[in-house]
Amino acid sequence: RKKSQKWDEMNILATYHPADKDYGLMKIDEPSTPYHRMVGDDDEGAVSDSESNEAIAADDLAQKLAAAEGKDPKIFMREEEESSEEEDEELSPEEEAKKNEFEMKRKMHYNEGMNIKLARQLIATELQEDEEEEEEDYRDEEMKDETEDINIDPPQGGKSHFGSLIYSN
Repeated sequence: RKKSQKWDEMNILATYHPADKDYGLMKIDEPSTPYHRMVGDDDEGAVSDSESNEAIAADDLAQKLAAAEGKDPKIFMREEEESSEEEDEELSPEEEAKKNEFEMKRKMHYNEGMNIKLARQLIATELQEDEEEEEEDYRDEEMKDETEDINIDPPQGGKSHFGSLIYSN
């Protein structure tokens, strides 16, 4: 008799795929993109179906034009507000000097080319100092190794280490 497993697939679906779970997906309700069909048989006489809609009434257009008369377009108003030439004319000599000083300081602060050159110089000097320190450390270690190899012990008791070796002819 073989052993086998039986899966309760409905329980698995209910556990891992509940009906109210959206898996992070959002439903966006927005109108579809308007599409204007071309009305007419040939390309030359074809017109969009949106153009065939009724035009604005002449009376309404005349009223809007009369209301807008004497007003400058918004585009021209923004340019006048943003122009700094008018502000320069109104500044006193003290304010102008202060403004010029500020502009100079700003130029110095944001001078990236000069900052990069200075940073490279600093890095180069630091690297040279590090290399010189490493060379000095290396020389000091070599000197210590050489002095450790040379070991001079003073003779003990007036005898030399070689005192017991006497050669006779």
